[in-house]
Amino acid sequence: MRQITVDPNLCKRDGVCVAVCPSRTLTQNEKGFPEEVSGSHCLLCGHCVAVCGYEALAHTGLPQEELLPACKQVPAPAEIDSFLISRRSVREFKDRPIGRDILNRLLDVARRAPTASNSQKLHWIVVNDGAKVHALSAEMMNWFGKSGSRPEILEHWKKGYDFVLRGAPTVIVACAPGDYEWGKQDCAIALTFLELAAEARGLGVCWAGFLTRAAGVHAPICQALAVPDGYVINGGLMLGERKYSYRRVPSRKPLSVQWV
Repeated sequence: MRQITVDPNLCKRDGVCVAVCPSRTLTQNEKGFPEEVSGSHCLLCGHCVAVCGYEALAHTGLPQEELLPACKQVPAPAEIDSFLISRRSVREFKDRPIGRDILNRLLDVARRAPTASNSQKLHWIVVNDGAKVHALSAEMMNWFGKSGSRPEILEHWKKGYDFVLRGAPTVIVACAPGDYEWGKQDCAIALTFLELAAEARGLGVCWAGFLTRAAGVHAPICQALAVPDGYVINGGLMLGERKYSYRRVPSRKPLSVQWV
């Protein structure tokens, strides 16, 4: 069954859609129009539709109403560099949740992150309740206590400081099927998209490393998060409104690079 249709009245037969097809699903026929190669496997990446400047292509797997216009005004490199370099791991948050409309927008950005072979297998879990986030930290303290590891974190907890999720009002975790070999990479990329989208909105973000580690070895964490059967947590973020602002960028270790 054909997935791609071409309007011959709009198509300029420039072959650009064929050139950008990563799966070589498209070829040019004898008249110069793009057509699908029999037996090929389309990734549903949408490159062919996105690159066509004449809206001559339609794809049954990519509904037209979901096609968004591409960004035409990209910020200057210096602005992007400054934004990325100024990113901080924020661990002090104001005590109020993030609006669901903002979270939905962040997740919509994250779901558009690249995945291996455009598989799009990720599943998201959002905890947008400070009390539930605190309960997750408490369960991790149980794990620390049983394992005998990181006693200093338990001491901080006893003194009223959450060293694990830092009192964040919101936690978001990214999951992927346990048998999917690119789950860790896809989750890390998508979480980075989400982190930067949150930073752009003035939110504070920090990677939830302890939560990610505990979820892999302590079943009650996955139970508390209602992780679907067959899925594993590959990363998470703490989010919230920043309590403090950072005014300078600290130095980093010298660049280690090898040119080959």
